Amino acid sequence: MTGGTGHEPAPPHLAREAPLVTVPEPERAAAVALNAPVRSLQMLDLQTAAGATEIYVALRPPAQEGNSFDSLPGVRDGDPTQVTSGRLLEEIIAQAHAGGLRVHLCADAPAVADGDRGGYLRHVAGGLAAGADTVVVGSAATARWVSRAHPDALLVAGAPLGVTTVAWARHLLDAYGVRRVVLPHATTLDEIAEFCSVPGLDVEVPVQTGSGADCHHCRLPDQRGSGLGCRAGYRMVPVTGGPQSSAETVALLDGASDCALCDVPALAALGVAALQVPGRESPIVRQNAKITQMYRRALDGAAHGRTTAQVIADIDRVELMWQMAWVPRMCEQQRCRFRDTAQRRSLV
Repeated sequence: MTGGTGHEPAPPHLAREAPLVTVPEPERAAAVALNAPVRSLQMLDLQTAAGATEIYVALRPPAQEGNSFDSLPGVRDGDPTQVTSGRLLEEIIAQAHAGGLRVHLCADAPAVADGDRGGYLRHVAGGLAAGADTVVVGSAATARWVSRAHPDALLVAGAPLGVTTVAWARHLLDAYGVRRVVLPHATTLDEIAEFCSVPGLDVEVPVQTGSGADCHHCRLPDQRGSGLGCRAGYRMVPVTGGPQSSAETVALLDGASDCALCDVPALAALGVAALQVPGRESPIVRQNAKITQMYRRALDGAAHGRTTAQVIADIDRVELMWQMAWVPRMCEQQRCRFRDTAQRRSLV
């Protein structure tokens, strides 16, 4: 999308997605929630000011448990990902509720051993007692455990659960009462439309995430000195004949950020319930909140009938981050979450 910076327009959509790129009714755009990461009261204040309407949090388990019951390790690249104590979690939830925000407790580890069931359920019970509105689960087993132990709890199928088919989403809804699914990062607009057609099911879509990789699932090195596996410099080249140019070379397991601002109206028109901003491990919490604010601008613009071009032009006039960081890192590199780019065609 071209703004005052003069960069090239975003690449086109895939042919099967193009008919779904429509303008939403203002009421539908206004109803889309913005779900932001929080691990401290400072992050909560910043995300609230940025326009988040929901937050997701994870609680550090007791030392004797020795396990992280959510999809991230307790520390990633030297930065924490979890709320440090139950008391702090209670403060965060109370303040969030006072501000009208919904709170999701991340208990979405992709696998929990049966021997750890007791510890996991105590973990979930602590979060619910602190006031969490929903529990985000990461496997069918933990969905079953929580639905039986806490039949009144609202469940969210987190991205680690891998809800890649509508049939799987329907099963989770019918068998365990899962009311919302977080779709995998590489889900396309036409696939999102299919999930949004399921009665009684809310759909949450991650934005500002790598479109060609399912983040956090590669299990490649994630430790001090090694960095994230998805950004470790692996490359792949075409196997077709002929000379290979740099334009044909794309990153393998590319989980770096891809922008979805231009397609916020399309997502709202499809009927998604929420957009999820990543970053519980973000080392720069103010920058992370600024990302939330960008998507708030896009949602509010759609809710007031403004075109994407108008919204981007408004951002371009007032946001130094847009001019100095967003455009060169996203637009000029064609890092478009829902567009036909080299990163997306890697389809890892």
